[in-house]
Amino acid sequence: MTRAERTYAIGLIAGNKDLPLLVAEKARESGRPLAVAAFEGEASPRLAELAEKFTWLKLGQLTALADFFQAAGVRDLVMIGGLSRESLFNYEPDEAAVSLMATLDDYHTDKILRAVCRWLEERGFRVRSASELLPELLTPPGLLTRLAPSDDLLADLRVAWRVAKELGRLDVGQCAVVSDRITLAVEAAEGTDAAVRRGAGLADKPVAVAKVVKPGQDPRLDPPVIGPETIRAMAETGRVGALVIDAGQVLIVNPAETVRLADEAGLALLAWAES
Repeated sequence: MTRAERTYAIGLIAGNKDLPLLVAEKARESGRPLAVAAFEGEASPRLAELAEKFTWLKLGQLTALADFFQAAGVRDLVMIGGLSRESLFNYEPDEAAVSLMATLDDYHTDKILRAVCRWLEERGFRVRSASELLPELLTPPGLLTRLAPSDDLLADLRVAWRVAKELGRLDVGQCAVVSDRITLAVEAAEGTDAAVRRGAGLADKPVAVAKVVKPGQDPRLDPPVIGPETIRAMAETGRVGALVIDAGQVLIVNPAETVRLADEAGLALLAWAES
């Protein structure tokens, strides 16, 4: 069998930041052939070096996406990585994407991704979770840092957790910032880092942040992620005292470095399992 005739075991639909690279590197380490469809202006060019088949696509080119993976012999797909506001508001839909979007009554992230997932499955693809390839990025419950939150911060974390869960129920965002049991900011289209900066800017004491999965969230689609960049952004505010995430569901990119930076910043990092 020639290289061109081989079946590509993993198809990666890649957005921005580090997770697409981690998935690609894991596939390469495990000897699994890889085909990558990367969104222009979002994904790292390094992905082309890790893939045996590679293409750049614009957001909204559904038919080209399916054609690429079908030609590569791919059946299993992983969708991972974020998208900037510029991409979300300036995408170029083809006929298939226009038809799909016309079936939706709103354009919240979860609803769009579920519709795209169904569209792909109708064409014979299987959409997989990134955590199937990278289970080490899932964190068990407990305190991850040396520093534990104060009683006041712990109370604020509980409020932030409830607010973030309700926000997720509405499919608006996955993060809330709280101080003195008052919600200072919630995440919407601006993303976690911007929401944290906005909330921390309203406080004169350490704030609590919760980053959670949406209730009923499909783990294959838009999993919440934190990493060193998250901690650096929080440390830069000088006001974040504690961060809680969903144990076993929020992905931590480079966990050791993330915890080290949190310790350096005097920030308590916890993982809670929803009861």
